[in-house]
Amino acid sequence: MQVRTVRPVEQEALLDLLDGWPLPDGWRGRDFFRRYLEVDPTYEDANFWVAEEGGAPVSCVQIFPRRVRLLGHAVPTGGIGSVYTHPDFRERGIASALLGRCVEAMIERGFELSILFAGRTAWYTGLGWNSWLSQRTVLRLADPDDAMPVPDGLEVAPFDWERDFEPVRAIHSAYSATRNGTVVRDTPLWSASFRLAGNPIEDFQVVRREGRVVAYLRATLLNGVFQVTELGRLDEAADALAVLLTQLLKPRDPDPIAPPGKASRELR
Repeated sequence: MQVRTVRPVEQEALLDLLDGWPLPDGWRGRDFFRRYLEVDPTYEDANFWVAEEGGAPVSCVQIFPRRVRLLGHAVPTGGIGSVYTHPDFRERGIASALLGRCVEAMIERGFELSILFAGRTAWYTGLGWNSWLSQRTVLRLADPDDAMPVPDGLEVAPFDWERDFEPVRAIHSAYSATRNGTVVRDTPLWSASFRLAGNPIEDFQVVRREGRVVAYLRATLLNGVFQVTELGRLDEAADALAVLLTQLLKPRDPDPIAPPGKASRELR
């Protein structure tokens, strides 16, 4: 068994491996993970580690270099993702060894923090990570037909890159600046986020007051559940964000987010 970084000529073999991952929401593994090779501006072969046996990768881990806000500082961070082992090679400690080598690599490169989103928290805790607890809220409209109307002076509309990007970026920077765990985005990371956030489709809405963007909200399907993935607002725009969230929960016809056989009212 050899643990090493992936070679440029191995990307298709890597996607063949990841294609075995049974993903929800209509994704095929190779198509889902190809985006992280081709779209993420921080991708380098040195960030993708594999365990090889018999001349082929059987397990893999990807490092996503980011700067994450922590206690008012932008901390060099290694995000962990694309953790997968072929079923025939599981329960042999291969993924644990692979993650251990990734940790060494992140330390060598000066990362001060490593973050991942995982269901197997006990396994990752055993490898040295600690749980960073967060709160989630389930929101439902008692009656979607009685949703809060959009008050005069406010306009809710889909995000438009040419018109809305700069004000949304400014809101994101200010709103997330005091919140631990938020990612510092430059323009390439912003551009990539539009192609990586949808699962596969993203509902990205803004609310304008007198033509000025004062809040925004991004949502998509994650594991079959419609979830808000990011939001932001100006200090004085809590009411506008509430209106925007209420509008997000209203059923629509047609609904671009709803997968086949899923009613918009049930989804939202």
